[in-house]
Amino acid sequence: MFNSDVNRNGAYQADDVSQFWYKGEMSREDAIDLLKTKPPGTFLIRDSQGFPGSYDLAVKVDTLPSGIHSEPDAVSCDGLVRHHLIERTSTGHVRLKDYPNEPDFDNLSALVYQHTITALDLPIKLILPTVDIAEDFHPMTDQQQESKKLVIKDLLEKGAACNVVYLNNVDVEALSDEMAVAKALNDTFENAEYLQATVVHFKVSNTGITLTDLKKKLFSKRHFPKEYVTYCGLDYETDRFWTYKYNDLEMLPYAKCFGFVSKKSNDTEYSQSENKCHIFVEIDPSQPSTSIVNFVSKVMIGSMHV
Repeated sequence: MFNSDVNRNGAYQADDVSQFWYKGEMSREDAIDLLKTKPPGTFLIRDSQGFPGSYDLAVKVDTLPSGIHSEPDAVSCDGLVRHHLIERTSTGHVRLKDYPNEPDFDNLSALVYQHTITALDLPIKLILPTVDIAEDFHPMTDQQQESKKLVIKDLLEKGAACNVVYLNNVDVEALSDEMAVAKALNDTFENAEYLQATVVHFKVSNTGITLTDLKKKLFSKRHFPKEYVTYCGLDYETDRFWTYKYNDLEMLPYAKCFGFVSKKSNDTEYSQSENKCHIFVEIDPSQPSTSIVNFVSKVMIGSMHV
């Protein structure tokens, strides 16, 4: 653990400007919208909505990790904002989760300061802000919101579709957000060699998500009404990629996984679980997981709250 006088003094410096980088109840989507136009190294820390007592460190990076394919407008691509979970240890310290080489820190300010000196396991060094990074961040006007509603309505009426590999579905009990996806992804990676994966046509429309098994390997067609889909998200572990290969499927060498959570219905498939999380992996470089998740989250799920 870092406890030297130099680091302690540095932590005081970071703490002095904590109101500039700690954004408490800010949502994940707002964090992305805020950071994606900022210089690389700009960051914020917010309370994790899916992991109570933990924090989300969101940081703008300059390049996407290998295996994630950018959209044409890469500068503003949501994928350039990376998320890292900060957990609180049993001794009350804080540390970056799932990075064994990362030390424990006395508090968030100490963690922030050390990562402005060296990136350690982060993809980039943090830049300590001198002004509030959210001072020029404004919510949409009523006119902008109305325009967004019309765009969303048009997109959903037209629908959007692509092919992905369907990897797994996992009972997640009462979990319905990023915690559900995290649980399902861990199960999926642990059991990769035992899965029966298949290529599906993944269609999103104003009625929900429809999966069509192109080879009818596992099923013919499944539909998930949009009212039942509670969350869609990427793998929270930003440096984890799917590399397992199946003999009958063409896979990308390094691909990002994503999943969506669907509430219990009258379907017998859900008889043993309140919620299920369905896990997929991208196979088309022109349709990366980031784009699919953005469309489902912002267009389909978001349309129910606009």
